[in-house]
Amino acid sequence: MPKTTHAAAVRLATLRAYIYYGWNRRRGARASADAPIIVAGFHGAVLGLGEGARGLAGILRLAGRKVTDWDISERLGHLRTLDSGSPDTPPDGEAILVVHLNPIELVHLVAKTRGEPFRCRRTIGYWAWELPRIPRNWRPAFRYVDEVWTPSEFTAAAVRAAAPDGMIVRVVPHVVAPTKVAPDRARFDLPDDAIVVLCAFDFRSSIARKNPFGALAAYRMAADRSTARSLLLFKTVGAASAPAAAAALQAAIGAADDVRILDESLSGEDRDRLLASCDILLSLHRAEGFGLLPAEAMAAGKPVVASGWSGNLDFMDETSAVLTPVKLIPVTDAQGVYTGNVWANPDLQFAADALAGLIDDPAARAALGARAQAKVNDKLSPSAVSAMVEAALTEHAR
Repeated sequence: MPKTTHAAAVRLATLRAYIYYGWNRRRGARASADAPIIVAGFHGAVLGLGEGARGLAGILRLAGRKVTDWDISERLGHLRTLDSGSPDTPPDGEAILVVHLNPIELVHLVAKTRGEPFRCRRTIGYWAWELPRIPRNWRPAFRYVDEVWTPSEFTAAAVRAAAPDGMIVRVVPHVVAPTKVAPDRARFDLPDDAIVVLCAFDFRSSIARKNPFGALAAYRMAADRSTARSLLLFKTVGAASAPAAAAALQAAIGAADDVRILDESLSGEDRDRLLASCDILLSLHRAEGFGLLPAEAMAAGKPVVASGWSGNLDFMDETSAVLTPVKLIPVTDAQGVYTGNVWANPDLQFAADALAGLIDDPAARAALGARAQAKVNDKLSPSAVSAMVEAALTEHAR
């Protein structure tokens, strides 16, 4: 959608939400300590936000809560490709409503439902953002929530800076547990005798932010100096939505036989299988609200080379990952997803040197992977996150 059309659609949705819900937010909604939970999100869609909503619903169930997954995928224009089994309308009655959508989608949901599922319910917005300041058009969404959860301290700081006085903003990270799926390189046509470096991203999340061109440059420098055979695998999704960006990446790869693109929507099991089949995760991102795939790689015992900035620093330090130094630069995004802010420019030579060392040294890979796994198990295990969620839900129960 062109930027002007998108902006007009956001303004119209905001106006409709105001009209249907009312101009003033009724603050201080409460719920009983054992109230059921409705998690609204893209449960049936192959999106990062969908993955987050599914994970949050799972941890709530693990904590013993009664949970209903409200799948709003098709209502907000996303294909429902996963068999989530979730209804597209929420149940009636008392409940805590957790809306696992970013603010613009939340406003659209209020407008489309005329605000009915939100009335008289304690409502929590779960928001993820990748830059130091949230967009101005997010601010109307504060009137529809009693508090905001974010996946990282980085995102929480951005939200707090814009939040109304008294708004509660909490950090509730994503749950990350070790995969139990065995590797299967044949499934993805990966060579058995190569060190496979994985770089994964969604074209719809801005190719400039995910920075695969930086990853490609760092990998090529590393491959030139390493002695072991290696392969860089770009696992992508959403290429059809950004054909110019996809073509530019393919042109940069050219005829190289040690760099491949896998553009395929994978089931959760196949996604874990791919991660298990790789040796190193490379994420030279310019910004992350959390960094779910790097966290999952660490939980799987994989060494990670990542930009040392933004949300991933909540679960990464110098002992558990290779943190690439960065310089902050103005945002430049040809896709127009991000504007008017700053993000990271990672040191590609540093990343290449570290990557070459890991490619050539299996003992170093194993040691770093083991420290990574221990770190994520400590910070992001189901028991750790469940305790945070339960504390957040019970604090304001009536």
